Formats: sequence, structure tokens, C-alpha cells
Amino acid sequence: MSKSIRSILRICAAASVLLQAAAAQNTTQPIPAAPHAAGLVTNVGRAKLNAYLNGIAADYIAHRDAKVAAIHTRAEAEDRQATVRKKILSLIGPLPQRTAPNVRLMGTTQAEGFRIQKLLFDSQPGFHVPALLYIPDGLSDGQKLPAILISPGHLPSGKVSDYTSAAIFARNGFIVLSYDPIGQGERLQYPNPNAPNESLATRPTGEHGEASLQPMLIGDTVNRYMLWDAIRGIDYLSTLPQVDPKRIGAFGCSGGGAITALLGALDSRLAATAIACYITNFDTLLPALGAQEGEQSMPNFIASGLDLPDWVELRAPRPTAVVATYSDMFPFAGARSSVIEARRFYAIFDRNNAGVPSGTASPQDTPTPTGVALNADTTNQIPPTADLQFITGPGRHGALAPLMGDIVEFFIRNLKPGTDASHPILPPTASAPDKGSQWTPASLPKEALQVTPTGQVATSYPGSETVFTLNRKRAATLLPPSSQRLTGQKLAEAIREATKASVRPGTSTFDPSLLAAKTGDFTLPSSTGIDLHGNLYVPSTSGRHPAVILLVPDSINGDSPIASANKVRFKSLAAAGNIVLAITPRPSPPGTDDMKSPILGPFYLLSLRADLVSRTLVGMRIDDVASITDYLASRPDVDPAQITATGSGHMGLVLLHAAVLDRRLKHISVDHVLTSYRSLIDAPMPIGAPEDIIPGVLLHYDIPDLVQSLGARLTETDPLQGTDDLSQSSTPLATLEHRP
Repeated sequence: MSKSIRSILRICAAASVLLQAAAAQNTTQPIPAAPHAAGLVTNVGRAKLNAYLNGIAADYIAHRDAKVAAIHTRAEAEDRQATVRKKILSLIGPLPQRTAPNVRLMGTTQAEGFRIQKLLFDSQPGFHVPALLYIPDGLSDGQKLPAILISPGHLPSGKVSDYTSAAIFARNGFIVLSYDPIGQGERLQYPNPNAPNESLATRPTGEHGEASLQPMLIGDTVNRYMLWDAIRGIDYLSTLPQVDPKRIGAFGCSGGGAITALLGALDSRLAATAIACYITNFDTLLPALGAQEGEQSMPNFIASGLDLPDWVELRAPRPTAVVATYSDMFPFAGARSSVIEARRFYAIFDRNNAGVPSGTASPQDTPTPTGVALNADTTNQIPPTADLQFITGPGRHGALAPLMGDIVEFFIRNLKPGTDASHPILPPTASAPDKGSQWTPASLPKEALQVTPTGQVATSYPGSETVFTLNRKRAATLLPPSSQRLTGQKLAEAIREATKASVRPGTSTFDPSLLAAKTGDFTLPSSTGIDLHGNLYVPSTSGRHPAVILLVPDSINGDSPIASANKVRFKSLAAAGNIVLAITPRPSPPGTDDMKSPILGPFYLLSLRADLVSRTLVGMRIDDVASITDYLASRPDVDPAQITATGSGHMGLVLLHAAVLDRRLKHISVDHVLTSYRSLIDAPMPIGAPEDIIPGVLLHYDIPDLVQSLGARLTETDPLQGTDDLSQSSTPLATLEHRP
């Protein structure tokens, strides 16, 4: 029986006992059903929080856009590039040192017009990267060809999904290196022991999301590992005797477009780069698709004055193609706006990129094309020799088949100067589907594209490195000894710095009618426009009463075991004569989201959205507790010297932080709270952790610092290790006792 199931059964048992006890006492007033009770849960709270975070992003982006618009000279443009490059490298984390790639040839297969070499190389010692090298036939001695690194999209098959694109390039005279990023193909970081080719993290974005959590704790990102894999791929291509190191390009679509954008911006060796179905802008992306997994959402990215057009502008004046489809989930309007901005930036380096005015309407006033088009960002006539090209066409995300001719022409023009680029050779189309990026010819044996003996690095090479093991080693070199505890004002400052909590205790004001609220449904408004929903109990007796904040993950009127147990807790605290406020911090109600993977839970993407604008879910909830405490302390029937709080799991961790910052909370009781962030570093696969993650937290403090600071003001039961399931909150009997 799993720990989470045992926890649920324990909750149910405790709830049953306590419900019977409360019924026998029958001393509390009825608790009306909240409007967001079970069966009526909506995403209103989450939508409001998303809109609030999007508003913060919009302010940062507007400031950034104004800075870019003020650039008019090449010196100013180059200064912007240097500043942005430095910021991005700081956000990613220091790149690893170059070490021996330890390249191993695992086999060769002949295909039509090229041969495929199966390779295994190490991007870091013991960190194995399966790859395929496509070499065109007819290569003469001493001849050097251009090369292209292909990064696959977020498909489970990894490099195999890029066979069609790689074959097209190889048949056009390019050497191609296609590889498995972490979490894809033969490189699962969390393989299912019972089905090694399946991931416990469900899918590639789940793999990337899970792998992103632990690096974030020490101020790094998963991009540190993914970018380095790609850089080492360029290193390898540069050493091949049949490759011209000055004619190396990169291409990727979707998730492959994300890593290609990052690689192209930071690796100056790339002579040409094509980024497909990724470039848009956050003004359009956040309201539509929202934040994506860790590879695409670096903490503080937007707050640092950055946006997706920066990936393109960092490449100026080197040749770059932005490829987009009109019905992509990455908004086409954002792609066109980004290219409009980038074209002006490129034109600062070379006026050829601005083209020749045609005298027609501005591109913003022209409709989206219906067919394949070149440079639909402008009505100017852009020459094919311009460094910035915008290749667009109909279809949804990743529908590149109609565009491959133009993509190949772009690379031929820039990596094979002097070659006729008007008629690229394409693979046979009789058996190849029009779309279907995972198609491979039936004549090609399966083992031709499988590099490792078992089909997975994890099972072929037990003990090989993973993001988890590499990050754990890196953490050991970065973090101070656990004996060095922060206290007092230094700890408070560290909490505010890491969590971005900003509300100062005692600064909220409330309408008199709210301060006179009686038992029933309760809504606490805020200056951000995000209401907090809950239930209030007020004793019928006069005078001042002790007050208890019951911080809950959702309405106590829900039908889940946790809701039932919290309702029992609410009644018990009310029966003891307390004013009780059971309330859900942001988002309230919690709502739902695309989890990417069940092990990440429903708050992962919301946390990423907050991280982008230098906010954290923990920090915003700390602010909510400060406002809730302000409210109770302002009520005329509350004894401000007797305000306490209680919560489980993620809510308990919020209370630990809040109580350190606010001594008006005379005592807090928490249970099933993560015992330390260091224990998460040591967990091979954290479960349900995103709600607790604070970027860079371990560079500032750890949870034992909070516990030590609170001393006798804290009662803690059943703490959890990083290896425990953090997705469940329990309600043991011991935590129901009210402590004044």
C-alpha cells in the first residue's frame, strides 16, 4: 500500500471519529455550504491569480519593449546583446566544464542517400547522450560539408521523431547530428522499473518539469543541462574531419525550437539557426497557453527585462529563420510581433534586413496569410540574402511539411554558398505521410535508430549520471554546512528575498461591515483583486475571544477526505470557544490546471508563471496569511494577543514562514510538512513538490532555520522527508488541540 493511500485512509479514520465527537457535542453553529463547495468548484480564483501575474508580466514587458525601441545604433544594440546574454547565463546557472566526450560508435546502417552512425557521447562525465549521425553518400577524401544539429520536439521518441527532417538535410548534402535530450528517447530520467521505456513522469514535459525542481532549489535551472548537451553536440560536430566548423547550423521545432533558440543565442559558432513553432511573445503566450515546463520557463526571466524576441535578437547579425504556423498553440500574432521587433533590431546591423518599402499598408493591418509565405511580418520586399527570414504556413503546431523546402533553402543559402537553393532534394514522398514527424521507412531496421543495447541509458548503463545525481553533487559544493542557521532579522530578510513576500504585518485596512461579519461563508478582499474564500465561526457570547486561522487547501465543505477532516477540525476549534477562520490562500478556490504529470501536481504551471515575474506561490500565500492576521487582529471581538494558526502539508509550510515574519501569530500547529529542502535534493523523484519550491531557497535558508526560530511557538507533528509523497495533507488527532 502506497504512503499516499495510507494517508487518505488515516484521514478518513480520523474524520470519522471526530465527526462523531462533534455531533455528540453539537455546540457549534451550522456551517452553510460555500458557493465553491464540491460540485461547484470553478477556476475563478486561479483565473484571477493568472490575470494578476499576467499584469505584472505586462508591466515588465512594456518597460523592456521601451528599452528595445530606444535602440538606434549598432553600439547600443551590441550593448543590449551583452547585457541580455549576461542575464540569461546568470539565470541558467554556470555551465559545466568541458570534459572528454568519450564518443562511442555503436553501429552503422546504410539508408537511401546517406548512412546513419549510432553514437553515444558524454556531455558531462557519465552523463550519456544517445545520438545519430547522418552522413551523406559520396563524400570524397578531404571534403568538408556543412552540418546541422537537430534538437527534437517534446515527443517520447526523441531523436527518432526527427528522422524525416534529418533525412531531408542529409540528402541535401548536410551532415546531421540528432540526439536525445534528457527525458526523451533513450534518456528517461524517471523510467518505470516495470516498463523501462515508459516514464514515471508520464511524458517529456513531465520529465523536464520534474528534473527542473531540484536545480531550482540551488539557483540553477534544468536549462543548464539541456543547453550543455546541445553545446557538446556542436563541440563534437566541430571535431569531425568531414565537417567545416565554420558552417554549422542548428534546427529544432517545438521543444526543439526552445533549446535551439537558447543554443543559437548563446553559442556564437552557429552560422545559421532555424527556430520552428516556438518564438512568440509573452504578451500573447501567457493569456493563451500560459507558462510551460521548466525548459521554457526560467525563474525571473520576465522580471529580468527579457522576452522571447531576445532569443532572436541575440543572434544578430548572424542568419536566423523564425518558422511559425498560423494555427499554432504558440500564438502566431506573438510570433509576427516578435519578428517585427527583431527585424528592426537586425536592420541596425544591416539595412538589407529592412527590405525595400512597397508602399502598402503596415504588416499589423494586413491579414494573416492563408498559404506558405516568406516574411509576412512586413510589407517590404525582403531579399533572400537578408539575415533574418520569417517562414510561415498553414496548419497547427509542428505542421512543417509544407515549409521544409523553404527551411532547407535557408540552410543551403547560408551554409552552402554558391549552391542552387531553389530545388532542394526531398526524400521520396510515395510512402512518407504529409505530416507525421515520427515516420521512418519500413526498409530501415528498428535497431538502426536505437543506440543503447536495451533502448534506455538507465538500464544499459546502471549507475550512469542523471540530472538528479549531478545536481546532488553540485549542491554539495554550493551549500553551507547545515549547522549554520539563520536567526532573527537576517532570517526574515532571507525569507523575503527568496519568497518575494512583500506584505508587512499590520498594514491592511478593512470595511467596518467586514469586521462585523458573523458565522457563515466568508470572503476576504484584497488590494490585488484576488479574493480569499473560506468559512468563519464567531461565538455567540460577547467579549473578546481567541482566534484561530485554519489554513486549508480548499473549501471545508468539499467532499474530499481532506475537506471532511478540516471541517471536523473547524468544528472542534469552534467548540472550544474560538473565533475560527478556515480560509484558502491564493488561488482561492484552488482550481485546476494541466499537471504535465501527476507527480508534479496541479500547481506546477502556476508556480512557473509566478517564477517568471519574480513571485512565488509560497510568498504570495505568506502575504495572504499576513492579511488574514491583520483582519482578525482588527476585529473588535478578537483578543489580538491570542491569534494562532494551524495547517497541514503545503499550508503548514506557508505558516512556518508566515509565523517567522509575524509575531502576532502566538502559536502555530503544523503537520505533514517537508522537514527540509535539503531532503528534496536527496530524493530521486520528489512527488507533489512544486507548491513548496522556492527558486534558490537553499542559497538563503532551509526549513530547520524556520523551526529553530519559532521555538516554543511551534507544534509540529509527522514531518515529511523529501522522499515522501508531498501531494497529500493529513489531519492527525494530535494537531486538533488548540494551543493559546
